[in-house]
Amino acid sequence: MKLTLVGAWVVTVLLLGAAMTATASANEPPEWGRCVKVESPKRGVGYTASTCITRAKPTALGKYEWAPAAQPENLRFSGAGGETELKTVGHPTIKCVAANISGEYTGAKTASVTIELQACNNPSSTLCKSPNATATGEILTFPLSAEIGFTRHEEVNGHLVVAVGMDLKPTPPLTALASYECTGEGESAMVEGSVIGKLSPINKMSEATDVAFLVKKTTGLQVPESFQEGPKDTLSTTYANGLETSGPFASTLNIVAETGSNSTPIEIKGLEK
Repeated sequence: MKLTLVGAWVVTVLLLGAAMTATASANEPPEWGRCVKVESPKRGVGYTASTCITRAKPTALGKYEWAPAAQPENLRFSGAGGETELKTVGHPTIKCVAANISGEYTGAKTASVTIELQACNNPSSTLCKSPNATATGEILTFPLSAEIGFTRHEEVNGHLVVAVGMDLKPTPPLTALASYECTGEGESAMVEGSVIGKLSPINKMSEATDVAFLVKKTTGLQVPESFQEGPKDTLSTTYANGLETSGPFASTLNIVAETGSNSTPIEIKGLEK
């Protein structure tokens, strides 16, 4: 196929435009990163405050610069939560005494995460365990891929209100988040799909980083179930007994009072002005 000079120019412009759009969206909130103080502030460049929210106007000094999280920095986080419930429609609820969450920021919008549920049992007080776990009663997820996104982004009375979440999904080529079997039941469970936890604090540099996986008591549904204006991201569980399988059945994850910390202060950036 031949391209005229004009045609080639149009194609080039379109390709450049697409690349610029992709770059812009990749550098827009929400994202993980650090607001770093610069040695030589310049007018009209960078940000005016240590939150890296307000860009410097032409007459203002930009004293700070935004550094998106990147894998080579080895920025890590960890946290612990209390009582945890994994509920599945039509099946016994799995209750765990505690949950440990750990991970690493792999980019401005991505992270790798592992969740360890401790002292897990069903209503018969039978302990449940993942094949990849070392301790009885421990349900351990496979390595999970996390993505940051808005769970709320709307203007209220002239002010932009935002909330940010972390969506956990299986890491390809895996198709499940976790698997487990309760002692003596003869049935294994495969937890699939995805789940979103609400992140805090946002819009400030902090060593603290908390993520809440919540279920609404009145409906029994995961909240949130999706990023704003995005597809539904929810959990399901498929059961196997020998060669027979059943499901998937809708599931929810509730982790109470999780609190965490970063290896170094990190900001969950949800705004830019």
